[in-house]
Amino acid sequence: MKHLSVLIMTLTVILPMRGSDRKAALRYDFSDPSSIRKAWEFHGRVLLTPRTVFKVEDVDGTSNGKALVVEANCATGVLMTDPRVDLKKNPVMRWRWRVVRPVRVEPGRPEPDDQAIVIYLGDGTMIRQKCVGYRWENSTVIGKRQQLDYVGGLMKVHAVCIRNSKDRIGEWIVEERDVLADFERAYKRLPGEYFILGVGANSQYSRSNTRVEIDYIEFLPRKKAQ
Repeated sequence: MKHLSVLIMTLTVILPMRGSDRKAALRYDFSDPSSIRKAWEFHGRVLLTPRTVFKVEDVDGTSNGKALVVEANCATGVLMTDPRVDLKKNPVMRWRWRVVRPVRVEPGRPEPDDQAIVIYLGDGTMIRQKCVGYRWENSTVIGKRQQLDYVGGLMKVHAVCIRNSKDRIGEWIVEERDVLADFERAYKRLPGEYFILGVGANSQYSRSNTRVEIDYIEFLPRKKAQ
C-alpha cells in the first residue's frame, strides 16, 4: 500500500458541498469500477469461510449512478486502503449507505458478531492496528460502544453501533462522524499520520446473506462555529 498515492489521487474529487461552507478534501465516489483493484486490498481471509464480495455496480439513487456493493453470504472480509488526507484539517468522515439485506438472526438466539456493514478508521498497519468501527448491527442498541480484540489482539476495534436491523432498511442514509474525536476518545491519543480506511461485512455466524450499497465516503473539515 506504500505506492498507492498516485492511484488514490485518481479517486479524489474536491467538490463544494451544497448548503455548506466545507469542501471535501478526499472523496471516494466509486465512479470507476477498476478503483477496487487499483487502490484497495482485501484482508480478513478465514479458512473454509467464503469471502465478502466487493464490487462496483450501477445503482439507482446514487450521486453518479454507481455504488460500492458489499455482499456477504455466510462470509467475512474487509477491503482496506490508505487515504492521503490530513485528518487534523479534515477530521470529519461523511458517507452515504443503504442496507438492502440486513443480518438475520432467528428469534431467541443471541446476537452473533455479524454486521451487514462496518466502516473502519484506524492507524498501524494492514495487519496490526487500532481502529474505530462504525457498525450496522442486528439488535445492538444504537449508540452502544464496545472495545473488541481480533486476531489474537493484533486488531483492536472500538466498535460504535450506528444503525441496526430495525432502522430504515432499504433507505439511503448520510452519516457524519468526527473520526479524530472518536479515535481520541477510544485510545487517548490521536491517530498517526499513516492511517487506514476499511469497509467490511461479516455474516458467517448468523448464516445471513447481506447486501449493502455505499454511494461515497469523504473527508472534510469541521463545521465553523456559528
